[in-house]
Amino acid sequence: MLIIISGFSGSGKNTVINELIKRNENLSFLKSCTTRKKRPNENKDAYIFLCKKTFDKMLEKGDISEYEEIHQNFYGIAKSSLDEVVSCDKEKKHFIKDVGVLGQISLTRILKDKVKTLSIFLTAPKKELIKRLTLRGEPDIDLRLSRMEFEENYKGNFDIVINNANLNKTIKIIEKLIKKNEVIENTIKKSK
Repeated sequence: MLIIISGFSGSGKNTVINELIKRNENLSFLKSCTTRKKRPNENKDAYIFLCKKTFDKMLEKGDISEYEEIHQNFYGIAKSSLDEVVSCDKEKKHFIKDVGVLGQISLTRILKDKVKTLSIFLTAPKKELIKRLTLRGEPDIDLRLSRMEFEENYKGNFDIVINNANLNKTIKIIEKLIKKNEVIENTIKKSK
């Protein structure tokens, strides 16, 4: 299964993902490529950091399955990473990844009939988003918040929308959803 996490900038996507991975040994982070700079204190395994030229070459070769430009940087998932998701599904290993709202549409389409996807959109009140982005040391908060209206229009494409006001509650909700989807998947596989 691939768990897709999306949401507003500052909604806690990476915090939620890191906590879920800490608590669930069958859950791994799906690496993707980005042209942005590494943030201070960011997990070095979160992304493959590339220059724009290298990213473009990978696109030309067809090595990137889906990509999106967000906040003047490009993010994409290599085909080899998606192949790993599909092959590990048989081993009951799950992957988790934060993607933009357009990436969620692409991944769901690409993986349809190959592997189960669970897509989650995280929100938080605008005041809280500003506070989190400020604490994170984000240099251009207005740029980060400028996508909110755009992203809001895509919330309906997700399996669930969670107001991430309390990390522990958010984690519990997502863990229940993962277990529920595992049961559904096992039932489907047994009936085949």
